Amino acid sequence: MATPVSLVSEHPTQADDASSPLNLVKTAQDALDCYELDPGSAEKREVVQSATRAVAARAAALAKRENAHPLVAATLPLIASLNRSGLHDYALSDADRAMVSDGRKASWPATLAMMTLGSAWQWGEVPGIEATPQWMWAEYTAWLFAAPRGFTKVGDANRYAGFVVRHLEDLARLVERNLGSAAVRAAGTAYLKSASGIPLYFSEGCLRRHAELRGKILKRLLGREVTPFQPLAFSRDGRRLRVGFLNRHFDSQTETYTTLPTFEQLDSERFEVILFALREADTPLATYCKSKVQEYRVLPGDLEGQLSVLRDANLDVLVFGANVTASVHEVTQLALYRIAPLQVANNSSCITTGFPEIDLYVSGSLTEVADAAEQFSERLGLLPGPAHAFNYSADKEEPRATWTRATLGVPDDVVLFATAANYFKIIPEMQHAWARLLAAVPNSRLLVHPFNPNWSSTYPIQRFCAEFDRVLAEHGVATDRLMISTEKFPSRSEVGQLLRIADVYLDTYPFGGAHSLADPLEAGIPVVAWEGTTFRSRMGGSLLRSLDLPELIVTNEADYLRLAGELATDAGRRTALSGRIREKMEASPIFLDTLAASDAFGALITAAFDELLATSPEGFRKEKSIISVSVESDVAAATASAAHLLEVGLGNEAEDQVRRLLGAHPANPELRRLMGRILTNSNRYARAAEYLLEAVQNATPSAAMWQELARALEASGNIDGALTALQTAIKIDPKNAEGWFYLGDIAHRCGHAEMLTDIVKILEQLAPDDPRLPALRVYDPVA
Repeated sequence: MATPVSLVSEHPTQADDASSPLNLVKTAQDALDCYELDPGSAEKREVVQSATRAVAARAAALAKRENAHPLVAATLPLIASLNRSGLHDYALSDADRAMVSDGRKASWPATLAMMTLGSAWQWGEVPGIEATPQWMWAEYTAWLFAAPRGFTKVGDANRYAGFVVRHLEDLARLVERNLGSAAVRAAGTAYLKSASGIPLYFSEGCLRRHAELRGKILKRLLGREVTPFQPLAFSRDGRRLRVGFLNRHFDSQTETYTTLPTFEQLDSERFEVILFALREADTPLATYCKSKVQEYRVLPGDLEGQLSVLRDANLDVLVFGANVTASVHEVTQLALYRIAPLQVANNSSCITTGFPEIDLYVSGSLTEVADAAEQFSERLGLLPGPAHAFNYSADKEEPRATWTRATLGVPDDVVLFATAANYFKIIPEMQHAWARLLAAVPNSRLLVHPFNPNWSSTYPIQRFCAEFDRVLAEHGVATDRLMISTEKFPSRSEVGQLLRIADVYLDTYPFGGAHSLADPLEAGIPVVAWEGTTFRSRMGGSLLRSLDLPELIVTNEADYLRLAGELATDAGRRTALSGRIREKMEASPIFLDTLAASDAFGALITAAFDELLATSPEGFRKEKSIISVSVESDVAAATASAAHLLEVGLGNEAEDQVRRLLGAHPANPELRRLMGRILTNSNRYARAAEYLLEAVQNATPSAAMWQELARALEASGNIDGALTALQTAIKIDPKNAEGWFYLGDIAHRCGHAEMLTDIVKILEQLAPDDPRLPALRVYDPVA
């Protein structure tokens, strides 16, 4: 450790060599370059810190009038490099803090020294922007809001969030008051380039104030218009609702997987869906997305052109399907403008947007706590069930490799914990919790697959491994019990294949998983979920609640360790849970049911749009009650009432009633069956088949239901599907003569002579006197 240097009031003397300070900066930069080749090395980190202390000492010794000193110009780029490297993620030492006394922090030389020694949030108390000279504002703002590459100490995430909100308040006041100032604009530009919302996600508390301040800053910097655009909302009576979905692209990524189910099965008679992308994609998933909508448009490259295309589309609703809360990209900037009467953020944004032009945030009833509306700047809309639904089948690939315990050197008698949580989510609190778990379960290991390309293209892998090893050592756990996968898998199926060798899956807190939990659940692996009160901490728990597995959800670390330990030591319990999970997953749970997702989402945005029409855009946003589709207390009675309407010839009335019910109960098989019958009666056979197919897969099977499906499939041109459905109906009820006659008719029309011969023989036993039998005999080549 370098000896602390007193910075009382030293100034360069005439004897100082002018190049000496620059040599100090070069030495520090060279040490940093060396460290970045091996960021897991504590020794190399100490070499950099020693060198930067020398630079900081010289910087702090400058006089206030020496802002043109060569050291200043050389040190500012070094500070930027230190921020990017992640070195400033580490806590300041006592020696660092001693170099700049509290009484001197207000002077710019001392501030420059602080910027060299560590991150702003690690210092805690630092000057506001206006307390520094204007020539420093750009670099100082970049330093204030520089995002850590990862947290290194328990409590860092919460401390960081507390620090950031204080300085967002400062910056918001500054840009609101005097954006005409060149220095203010420079500070704002520096914020846009350096700030990231991602590190905030890993704090425990509500981030609404952070988001609102960020929204105010971005709106002021990027979203101003001389004449604001005010689209008019018109009644949807007699027309389709025009709904746009805006993503950066519709390629294979989490944002596409979770946005796709909300539009892919929207009824084209009620919704006109247009996809907008910033770039073209011709992958299987993008092609599938295009096939499910009425129109697909690639936006031009400039903001003015993008706004023009979007506004000329005359949308009623625009859904922002990209995460606009992490960084400033094209979709983020577009979300700052008014484009449609109703603008919606979906769960791709994992916290409230805080944007004044976003009206509705869509979550789920199984995801949010009772007072969740207070966490959102938008109106909160709740889908029935989890906030998330996924479609992983559109571009599913078979895994190219097979992973076994033998492949990884894991003995069969070892209990294997696993997680595919992203690197950023594995904050020190989780590392310590997992180390305690391994210490409590001696014959166990942990497999971590944390480097998902959906989050970042680069990760500090060496640093992460070294830090985790140090945590394990602190708890007396051998480092060979931790396996960290650095594989870059070509598809999601490869991740699932790797996780299948695990016994227990560990979710993270306070930012849990959603997509990452689908893989272990598909494999039947028990998941331990630790949830809090925020959306981002309750995503995994909502999936487990939808599977009727609340016993796998805990709310504190002690219970998390207890439950994981119990599952590790009770193979019988794991086996029983695995069976339950597989049974639920094979039955197409609601978060994998794309028809339910589209029905529920369509009903919710329709309800929101109708409310906006009934009030006003301003009134809609000011009202804080939650928007949801009313749940029917007696679904069976309401279904029977709708069925009666159909029977007496009131098909339109029956359809309206069933649609309302499906909005709140989108996976109800009886409602789906009835909707299939309604659609069949009105000759909408393809759509009818979609509902009937879901009904037979999620209900106690009956021959009648399969026959109804067969008729819809046949009428829509899917003869092979109709044959399969009829054969299933006959397996359920082999004495069903109506089913056999129907099958015989299709067999005749399709030229299946041998099948027809077998059918005639069976019908001669079941219905020898039926007048339809002679007609079938005519077509039977054997007869």
